[in-house]
Order: sequence, then structure tokens, then C-alpha cells
Amino acid sequence: MAFTIYICLVPVAIVMYFYMYPKNWKTKNRILGVNNRKEFKEGNAAEFIDILNAAHRKQALVITVGIVIVSTIILFIPEMFVKMIASTLFVYVALILLAIPYALGNAEMKRYKKNLGILSENNIYADLKTVGSIHALNKPLLIVLNIIGLLILAAAVLIDTGVIPVSFAIFKGTFMVSTLILAFEFTNLILFPISFMVDNSRNEVICEDSNVNANYNRAKKKIFADMMILSTIINTAFSLICLLAFKFISSEMSSVLLVILYMFMLFGVIILFCSKKKKLEEKYSEYQGNLVEDDDDNWILGIFYYNPKDKKLNVEKRVGVGWTVNMAHPAGKILTVILALTVVGSLLSMVWIGLMGFTPIRIIEKDDSLICHQLWDEYTIKTNDILSVSSGDLSTLHAVRVAGTGMDNVAKGNFNVNDGEKCKFFLNPKVGKYIRIETSDQIYYISADTLEETEALLEHLQ
Repeated sequence: MAFTIYICLVPVAIVMYFYMYPKNWKTKNRILGVNNRKEFKEGNAAEFIDILNAAHRKQALVITVGIVIVSTIILFIPEMFVKMIASTLFVYVALILLAIPYALGNAEMKRYKKNLGILSENNIYADLKTVGSIHALNKPLLIVLNIIGLLILAAAVLIDTGVIPVSFAIFKGTFMVSTLILAFEFTNLILFPISFMVDNSRNEVICEDSNVNANYNRAKKKIFADMMILSTIINTAFSLICLLAFKFISSEMSSVLLVILYMFMLFGVIILFCSKKKKLEEKYSEYQGNLVEDDDDNWILGIFYYNPKDKKLNVEKRVGVGWTVNMAHPAGKILTVILALTVVGSLLSMVWIGLMGFTPIRIIEKDDSLICHQLWDEYTIKTNDILSVSSGDLSTLHAVRVAGTGMDNVAKGNFNVNDGEKCKFFLNPKVGKYIRIETSDQIYYISADTLEETEALLEHLQ
């Protein structure tokens, strides 16, 4: 997981650096989140902005290099769960740090704009001849791809549950493949409404010629629509690959390799999108700056859009790639709350994982019972219900996690062992030894937190 985050974060940070802090600002539509103007490109104003842009670009470069270095160091943390927590938390830290020079520059640009006597009037132009008439999304194709993806997911679940008998699916019942396909299809379900929202987004007015506005917005939406379609095709294709390769998706490593290949392909799509977008802006550069929509004050820090007067839910981002929501729109407020809860939830989950990783497991004997305890009582095994007790070397087991926790020092939950034996794990993999306890209705593989404690427990049980 840490390596997957690494190959996501580092390229994204580098792309964001060049996208947010361009060297030649005079050719861009915006400078640090403020609309570019003819007044900015002349005399003292141009000199001031040159110095300002260079200073924040230098700050961002230092931060980007630091992100690459720290991300690389995290990869070499020996403890897997510590590495996972560090890499996940650092994603948030890195994105915030990279946005700081941009936000500071945005505030300075707004102040300088006022010093030049340019008053923000919150003007947003609309071309009445093209309002609501520019669309580029291939809706039938997008719908068909999502239906195919859902059918693939349904097939995987039916194989896992045994409804569809497939002899070669030796890891059916583990839901490993189904979970992987679910991740791909969940991404499709996220892209689906975004595609429609962007296709219906407000058209940008770049000049007084309606034909130019129409062609520009049609081309811009077509580029984004193609990216959404291509991303959906990739997700659906990888779902099908997982289903066809049910026999070979037999370990977490094979799943990770598949995810890495998937991420590289998605990055290829993003790079293609950025390239086409850049060519489009260059083609229409002669019109840029002739008609400036003065809505700079509606962009908080140049990143978040908040405009109660704009009835559109989504608008094109001023930083990054794609579109963002209008946080003043009723639906935008709901989406913002959901996003905030998602971020808080992910941070709390990291705290929870940290607690599990640092809290030792314990086997407590109490009232003729063995209590498997970590943070709370996980399992209670009545000694009178025990049919047999055996032990072995953990390296001889081929265990597949179905549901639960699998970290360097904690493995607990539902697992399938060797020939598909369903059991419950509660052990420390670092001990290297397990105690197998069979009762009338359940099989347990347990250990104490150390080898000495495990061997003492085994001797006592035998």
C-alpha cells in the first residue's frame, strides 16, 4: 500500500508543481488563482509579478523536492503498519504544503490588483447563444460501460459465494477478487455523475464571438469527456482481467502489482488530458485576456469556489485538472460535508490502525475460557469445547485474509488456510509459531505476543 501511495503522490506532486507554478505566467489564463489581465503584463506591474511568481515558484520547488525525499524515506520504514500510516498521513500533509505558496501568492495578487485600482465586480459573462447547448459526452457508451462493469462485479460475487460453480477459482470464497473489482467499479460510479456534471457545466466566455466560445467550450468538454470515457474503459477492462484471472489472483502481492499497473495507466490518461488541454489553450491564446470574468473574490485562496449567485453546481478548477463544485450551491454544501467527513474518517482510521499496531495481543485464561484480547475481547474459547490442540510453523501455512487485519505484528479475523479451511486468526506473525485449536463449530489459529508466551500456553493446553 505504501508503494502504491508513493507512485501516486510523487508524480501528482511534480505535475501540480508545474501546473500551479508556471514559469511563463504571461501566457497563462491565470496567475496564482487570479485572472490574467493586460494590465498585469505592462511596465512595473509585469516586473512585480515576475518577482512574486518567481518567489512562490521557488518555495513550491523546495516543497516538491522535500515531498519526493520524505516519500522515498517512508518506503524504507521497516514496520509495515507504521509505513502505511506514515504514507497515508503524509499525503494530506504534502498536498497542504504544496498549496501554501499558491494560497499566499493568491492573497498577494488580490491585494496588488486593488493597488492597481482594479476593483472586483464579480462579473460572470454568459453567452446566451451557447448557454446549455454545448455537450460532448458520449452518454450511451458511458452507461453501457458501467452496466458491463456491474455485471462483472456481480459475476465475481456469485463465484465467491459458490452460486456459479467454477473449478479453477481456487480462492473463491475469499472475496479477494470481488473486492478488487469493487474498487474499480466504485471508481466508475464516482466518475459517472462527475462526467454528467462537467458536461452540463457553465460555458466559459473568452470573447464576444459566440462561434469562438462554442468551439472552445465544445473542444474543452470533449477533452474531459474523452478522459472520463477512457478512465471508465480502463476500470472496466481491469475488472474483466480480474474476473478472467480468478485463478491467478492468489495473493495480496499479485493484487498490488495489478493496482500498480492500473495506476500507471491512469497517470497516462491524465498526462494525455493535460497535453491536449495545453494545446487547446495555446490555440485560443489570442482570445485570452480580451474578456475577463472578474470573479476572483469568489475563489477562496484561489482554490475553493464559493458563489451564491452562481446557480451552477460545478465550475472549472483554477488549480489542478478538471472541475470543482460551487460550495455555495445546496448540493455543493452536501458534497463538501461528505468530503470533510471522508477526510476525518480516513484520519481516524489511521489512528485506529496505529492503536492496533502498537497494542500487543494477549491470551487471557479466565473462568475455564481462553480470551483473545486486543483493545477488547475478540474471541472467547471455552476450554470444555476444545476438541484438539496442535501447533506448527507459521511459514508452512498459506493463509488468505477474507476479512480482518493483516499487519506485521497482528493478524486477526477470518482467514482461509491451505486447502480452503475456514478459520479465525488471532496471532502475532513475528512469533513464527501458531497454536491450532479446533472446537465443535470453529477453528482458531492463535499465538501470544512472544514465542516464549506462546510455547508456555501450548504446553499448558496440551
